[in-house]
Amino acid sequence: MGTSGEARRPGALRARGVAAAALGAVVLLAGTAACSPGGGDGPGEESPAGSREGSRGGSPTAAPPTGAPVRDRACEVELPDGWSDALAAGRVPVPEGERAVLTEVGPGAGWSVLQSSGADRSIVLREGDEERRVMRLADPVEHQVGSADFDGRWLVFDVVEGRQVESPWTLYAWDATSGRRKAVAEAERAADGQSAVPGPFVQAVVRSGRLFWAQGTGGGRSAVYARDLGGGGERRTVYEGVVDTPFAAGGLLVWLRQSESPSGGPETRLAAVSTDTLRRAELPGPIAALRNVRYVASDGRTWAWAGGEPERPRLYVWREGWPKPLPLVRGGGGGAAAEPELGGIDQVQVSGEVVTWRTTEAAWALDLRSRTYARITPGYGYALARDGGLGVAYPEGEAKAADARDAIQLTETATLPALPGCE
Repeated sequence: MGTSGEARRPGALRARGVAAAALGAVVLLAGTAACSPGGGDGPGEESPAGSREGSRGGSPTAAPPTGAPVRDRACEVELPDGWSDALAAGRVPVPEGERAVLTEVGPGAGWSVLQSSGADRSIVLREGDEERRVMRLADPVEHQVGSADFDGRWLVFDVVEGRQVESPWTLYAWDATSGRRKAVAEAERAADGQSAVPGPFVQAVVRSGRLFWAQGTGGGRSAVYARDLGGGGERRTVYEGVVDTPFAAGGLLVWLRQSESPSGGPETRLAAVSTDTLRRAELPGPIAALRNVRYVASDGRTWAWAGGEPERPRLYVWREGWPKPLPLVRGGGGGAAAEPELGGIDQVQVSGEVVTWRTTEAAWALDLRSRTYARITPGYGYALARDGGLGVAYPEGEAKAADARDAIQLTETATLPALPGCE
């Protein structure tokens, strides 16, 4: 999942506990098909707990746009000037003597969260050209920001107390109206007292003042939690079992969970609740039918994930109106397309017509309008795509050098022209 230190997004600590959380290599990295027929719960499986009535009843369903693709396979093209110019125009200025790492980008690139290191190390919320330093980290060398989210009032972020996958962490919520900050969750400590109980990566989600996250609870199990940040809300358990990191998909909170296959072996499938009511939500049929996929992402309309065998990965996409998910980007040897840049595919993200992912070589973007994809960083880097926003970051010069700096670029995906079509 990348290298240690600031040469990569702090969120690349994705490996923290996921491999140890019993979803494990046997299930997540098995060379199984990316989609299987059927869906729904099998016998003896756990179900979401702690439901709460809200303003909406029933089980909401993500509503993707219609329109089927012309081709079932994308091709690589050169990044056009329209994209390069838009990204260059959105470069984030970093003061001399400081180094910034992009942690998250918001809808339409209207806000971003940075980890800034200079005389100290701080968490910075950037809205337009305005910057607010939210918190100074106690240890400017070992402590780092793992992830962040912002709903316009509440900024939530986790601080990791080291560079190891088992490093303890604390989850904070900062109120932009009052400027006050509070710790809202922390890792359970292992028996040694120095490391965290293994669990999913802590990718906090906040929607309308409600915080969601998952953490290990011991014995290879984890829990998905919700907490209302205003008025001292108590932590509520949404789901317990063997789970991966939850993510937002429109009005849904979605996660991978382990269940039992018809043959009796382990498999993973997706589950969801409404972020409003916390009631269980039905997923679209082709998404509910997915088994043993990796790095699933959605904006509530378009879904993308990595599937296939790890040495021959494929990037799948599905939208309403498509009869089935399509492996639009394929890689590996043995008769597959010669696309070595797909090795180690991770950090899949979706923003409207744009799907991004990272490999050991670079960050990439697939444009669903043209069914083509392009490298969007000159070398190793990463991209964050969300709700009409796109953030790109990569090191300039030697990534591990003491004076290395990251180029950080933000833009709205709506302003980007379609990538060129295949010849």
